Amino acid sequence: MKKQILMVSIFALSALYGQSSLSELKFGPKEEVISAGKDIDDIVAIVGYDIITRKEMSVFPSKNRQAVLNNLIMKKLLLQAARKYNITVSDTAVNIADQNGLLKQGTDRKNLRDELIIAKLQQQVVNHLVKISDLEVTDSVNKKLKNLTDQIRLVDVLIQPPKQADRETLIKMQEVTREVIEKLNSQSGESVAQRYEGVDYNDLGWIELSQIPPSFAKALVDLPLNQYAKPVFDSDGAHILKIIDRKQQNKNNDYAQQVRISHILIKDKGDAKAKSIIDKIYKQLKQGAGFPALAKRYSQDSVSANNGGGLGWVSPGQMVPEFDAVMNKALVGQISKPFKSRFGYHILKVEEKNRQQVSTRKILETQAKQEIFQRKAPQAWERWVFNLREESHIEIRDKNL
Repeated sequence: MKKQILMVSIFALSALYGQSSLSELKFGPKEEVISAGKDIDDIVAIVGYDIITRKEMSVFPSKNRQAVLNNLIMKKLLLQAARKYNITVSDTAVNIADQNGLLKQGTDRKNLRDELIIAKLQQQVVNHLVKISDLEVTDSVNKKLKNLTDQIRLVDVLIQPPKQADRETLIKMQEVTREVIEKLNSQSGESVAQRYEGVDYNDLGWIELSQIPPSFAKALVDLPLNQYAKPVFDSDGAHILKIIDRKQQNKNNDYAQQVRISHILIKDKGDAKAKSIIDKIYKQLKQGAGFPALAKRYSQDSVSANNGGGLGWVSPGQMVPEFDAVMNKALVGQISKPFKSRFGYHILKVEEKNRQQVSTRKILETQAKQEIFQRKAPQAWERWVFNLREESHIEIRDKNL
């Protein structure tokens, strides 16, 4: 009788709170019931509020079960973090990725969506974590200004070792090098070179620092005029360099060609699919298809794709070198042939060009920020992922792993 009264009370509460049946009553956080109904013997690991089953692991043919488990654990943790930050990927984005050949063999649309969500999470995390100080940017810009704009009149005193040299000969050449360096402090390079066999004096004329090998440029950047640098060694021997004159371009303002461009990007996944896709898009463009429509449909640069591929006004040095080279040669209205950069395959269209006075320093600042971000981002992401795993609840149920 008591049991019947209890059941009547539950049905009454169900009706009162709008539940149509007893099965719709749910208690506790929804995400905590993911493992409901799973055979406990089938659970390999508990990851946060999710589980990994033997069936999930069996999908992967790898013999290294530990590696498979680690990959699945990280995927579960990253997807849980993405839910925490309300990161989602639209059906349209999945359709575009699927249509563009990003759906790997053996991967279903759910896994493709998961990959896109994790990529979006990574971008959001590194954007938040990577900090770039004004001092870092200033140091980078100052170094580039010296290497980019300076022209120097350079002389080189070269001390060459014999092609066939035993240990005693090399020791003697070291003594000669010390003597030459000492005498160069008070005598002309020409006169010093004439006194020693295997020592040559070369006037290299006017050279841009940007064209000098990095090991030489590093020794010359802050070198005062008419003072020999410390020896720089390469396959030819010991080079003792001196700057006898220097020219500087205007480092504050210059005239540069700004370009308004649009592009279509297909990311390269290391196979032939990306090249095949970009070639098909280029063929459609040559047949008269509209650039904005194809960019919205195919481009994997999600930001510009929504704008018909538009990137707005771009200054010299703002894009990667491969992109810059094609952009600078293209005429207004011209659609480029497909070309590759580290981001993948591009097709670009020059919409407009505008020659105006721009600050060289501003251009280099933008470039420096991009380079510093790209250098710091992988490290920031690696630390964040490590901390995520350390702070998460992970319980391995399978004792063989």
